[in-house]
Amino acid sequence: MAAVRLIPESWHARLIAGAVAWGLALTALSAYQARRDGPPPENRPIREPDGGFVTADTCRSCHPGNHASWHASFHRTMTQVAKPENLQTNADGLELEHAGITWRLERRGDAYYARQRSPGGDGFGAPREVVLLTGSHTLQILWLETGEGRTLVQFPFAYIIAEKLWAPVTQTFLLPPEYRDFYAVGEWNGACMDCHVTDARSRFVAGDRFDSKVADFGISCEACHGEGATHIARNRSPLRRFALHLGGGADDTIVNPARLPAAESTLACGQCHSVWAFNSQADKLAWNQQGGTYRAGGKDLAERFVVQPGDTSHAAQKEQLLRVNPHFFGDRFWPDGMIRVTGREYNGTVASPCFKGGEFSCLSCHEMHPAQPATRQAIAAWADDQLKPGMRGDRACVQCHEPIARNLTAHTHHAADSAGSSCMNCHLPHTTYGLLRAMRSHQVSSPTLRESLEHGRPNACNLCHLDRTLAWTGEKLHEWYAQPPVPAALPADEREIAAGVLWLLKGDAGQRALTAWSMGWAPAQVASGRDWLYPYLITGLGDPYAASRFVAWKSLQTLPGFDGFAFPYAREEAAREAGARAAYAKWWDGVRRDGAVHPPAVILDSTGRLRADIFQRLLRQRNQREVFLAE
Repeated sequence: MAAVRLIPESWHARLIAGAVAWGLALTALSAYQARRDGPPPENRPIREPDGGFVTADTCRSCHPGNHASWHASFHRTMTQVAKPENLQTNADGLELEHAGITWRLERRGDAYYARQRSPGGDGFGAPREVVLLTGSHTLQILWLETGEGRTLVQFPFAYIIAEKLWAPVTQTFLLPPEYRDFYAVGEWNGACMDCHVTDARSRFVAGDRFDSKVADFGISCEACHGEGATHIARNRSPLRRFALHLGGGADDTIVNPARLPAAESTLACGQCHSVWAFNSQADKLAWNQQGGTYRAGGKDLAERFVVQPGDTSHAAQKEQLLRVNPHFFGDRFWPDGMIRVTGREYNGTVASPCFKGGEFSCLSCHEMHPAQPATRQAIAAWADDQLKPGMRGDRACVQCHEPIARNLTAHTHHAADSAGSSCMNCHLPHTTYGLLRAMRSHQVSSPTLRESLEHGRPNACNLCHLDRTLAWTGEKLHEWYAQPPVPAALPADEREIAAGVLWLLKGDAGQRALTAWSMGWAPAQVASGRDWLYPYLITGLGDPYAASRFVAWKSLQTLPGFDGFAFPYAREEAAREAGARAAYAKWWDGVRRDGAVHPPAVILDSTGRLRADIFQRLLRQRNQREVFLAE
């Protein structure tokens, strides 16, 4: 019996010929790619997947929609090779001066180079290539070659994207004014890359020399889904793919955080978004050479642990952290252990009662891949915070707390359409600082008087009602929620002077930055009025901490008459003082209203002048402790 042909003979020959042609094309393409790319650069870290990593490029052919949304995200651009199209501005010919040194950026072909001139120097020195970039959302930081292999050093200026402004890196982070340098040679290799790339291998060699390699620059697919080699090999079979698709089951060759238990799903984010430390020096050395062994879906971070001040675990390691840096906890946490710096959301999430219930995870509110198709505008809006649709409002909370939603005002004691009835404003207030602004806490909590009196953390009530005293807040919390009564020994200032005034004048640099940001926050301006804010924000322009000055300046711009107001927040003191005087004159002569009535607690008279005796006393009582919020 003759064999039955499933494919006509003519088509059979064509398929063979086509396969041969396709194979030859791929071979030619690979040869062309190799010639085009050439040998890897020796002056920067390189992408060289190791183990089972295959890079995000390999995922695109089977998962184009997910690849596209990831490609639009700021996770992808956390670290990029420094090509002109990746830089947020044209910097060719730019000259910048700081601490007596002038820097010049020059474009040569597809690369930028930095040159520096020291005080009294005749010209600019030898060029150093800008090789990597960090960030593309708020700040962009440039990294230079050093001549020591793949070791990097930071360009001393950062680009503030929204402002289209270059500023010294030291003045884009909240750290003491005497700091002149931020990152030392090799610090990107030895620390930053741990969370800013996928599968970081810093590979210390000797001295200041590293031979660093990564699986992918930025945070890519395999950071969240695990290594892809086995997944690709197993799914070359179309029968397996169809079976998985039709059956709706999980694919055990790859991790989908949406299918994980809440704790493991959240840890996939927490591997980077946490305060963590190595278990031992041996673990640190192993990580340095081979990279970490944690993969998405794991139950712990393997060589590392998440640092929580309030628990009793890893006591010896925490003692060592404090021996090396006595300010370790103060630079990252409020005194009661709540996180106070951005990028460490895992610490707050796992400390929340919602998480402790066992069902809550990062993916309760966030999504890494929005539904397809989506418009470019929708993708851009999603990329800002990667929230699921509707999660910017109360739905984020009432998806679990629906009974409260049925009688919302009975719970909030505020009008239903007011900011005071927004769940997040009360339970996730802006008590975290980073990237030149206040951000929402990720530790679900309820406002208390104690958090402000004992721990210095601005409470949610007074972050909105900036013109009210702490005593007023305590009375409302006692009346509405049966919290403890206001202490009889409450100091006179806390009874008579607005909390916003006390935090801005007496607080430490972190408290001042949060308060200044809140003064520009629309819900706070509605709740507490705007007329009295001008002299305080103008005072903030003179803050010794550059980041606090920046925040005060941006909040001042939200007030009538100051839209677009220019202020040289990062310039020398004389220029800043002139800018502050110009702001005061502009307010006094053109914006201020004679006879305005101000709440007594904000210590302004009817002309708008600060009551000098109280104002000067509060400034003298300012908390001058050194603050370095380690974002």
